[in-house]
Amino acid sequence: MGHVTAYSSSTVTVQSHRAELVPVRHLTDKGKASDVFHIDCSPTASYLATKHSNNTVKIWAIAKNTVHSTIKIKSYVPAQPRSREYFVRSHSILSEGPTSPCFIGITTHFGLDLEIYNFTKRGSGKKVQVIKEAHRWAASHKLDNSYAPFVVYRPGADRIDRYFLSRTPSAKKPFWEDASSCLDLTRADLPFLPKYPELAFSNDAPFLIAAAGPRPGDPPRDINKSNILLVAWHLTPVNEAKLAARSPVNSVHSHIQESGDHKRHKPYRFVAPAYTQLQTALPSVLVSHGSVTVSIWIPASHVNIPLPGGKFRQTRVPTPERFVLVWDMPTSTTKLIPIPNVQACVSPDCRLVAYCDPEMQKFVILDVTMTTAAAGEEEVWKWPDAAKVSGFASFGQFEAIKKITVFEFSPDGKWLIVGDASGALGVYEVREAGTRFELLDQSSLQGVSELRGTGGIPRGNVAELM
Repeated sequence: MGHVTAYSSSTVTVQSHRAELVPVRHLTDKGKASDVFHIDCSPTASYLATKHSNNTVKIWAIAKNTVHSTIKIKSYVPAQPRSREYFVRSHSILSEGPTSPCFIGITTHFGLDLEIYNFTKRGSGKKVQVIKEAHRWAASHKLDNSYAPFVVYRPGADRIDRYFLSRTPSAKKPFWEDASSCLDLTRADLPFLPKYPELAFSNDAPFLIAAAGPRPGDPPRDINKSNILLVAWHLTPVNEAKLAARSPVNSVHSHIQESGDHKRHKPYRFVAPAYTQLQTALPSVLVSHGSVTVSIWIPASHVNIPLPGGKFRQTRVPTPERFVLVWDMPTSTTKLIPIPNVQACVSPDCRLVAYCDPEMQKFVILDVTMTTAAAGEEEVWKWPDAAKVSGFASFGQFEAIKKITVFEFSPDGKWLIVGDASGALGVYEVREAGTRFELLDQSSLQGVSELRGTGGIPRGNVAELM
């Protein structure tokens, strides 16, 4: 069905650049080519899951050098990269064994249904559960299951519901909601009620992060006040009896009284930075690690001009930039970094931001921890400068940069995965040597196990972040 090509590092000459971007593997499928629009990598790098323009999700088994499963879904919303016009979270690998089945969650229909598929066996996958009204959702690749590392935002109730994976193989459904540990946004005492927030789990601690901005169509807010909000909740574990039950109690909101610790609704930290550049912006990327959260915000292409009688008129404005917002939680301080208004992603350790500007023929990786006022000092890798490196190769992706459709870092930060219009994936390994980032080839791969992360169970400690 598909194959992987490995490249030897003997063809690469490492020079004194601050980073190197060298191919590791090239994943291609002999089937009909279709654009790759979304990428998700499992925490141990055993699987890659890609969403394509023909409404298929392919799950690649890296160790076997093949496409493990192809899942055809129904979607009435054409697949495309995330933008202000498309905030649907495509899919995420929710479980990959070995002690539990392999599950993937996929958004379908009008972007509100979340379908859970079991892809343990090769083939097309088996649908085992449907979660309705999943307007926004997120899943953790690293947080232990006892912390219910799968959440769904319900706008009707202004609530974030938490789900955990059942430990019982004979359970009626794999994921259960713990209704007694939901987060009620109306009880969070925030400066304003966040609507349709972007959600993400911390990569190394039991924190849930939300980012929200002004919704399209909302009346203008006071320009002297912030229109955006970042919130962090410290999560508590689910009751052990619920985790082990075949049919857990308190799993439906309408059947229970409000219970649990009411303090859970109050955030550990929140910040509402008043940047004029973000007054109309919405978040498209959200990543958290340790005490730092990095988000990317896209401004609206219009502004609201006040008119008599409390009315307003929308006027189009140029939006050449989107903005990287870095939040240090313990100090509640933020910094803003402008980048071109093009596709971008953030590494799981919140250090690197990559963006692709096809019109300018540029692909850039920034170290946001090194950013200064001096232009260009934060760049650690850049195309086409990298083409000057002896032996550079990229499977032709950067040479045909306008065909790059999506790119993401793997959950452990070791890989940068680039998808293109042919349906292929280029996999690049990321390394840090001393104070310098290197993205180097691994020609001596002895199977995927050598590339896997620890797959540990980070429990986190609030004191460590204070």
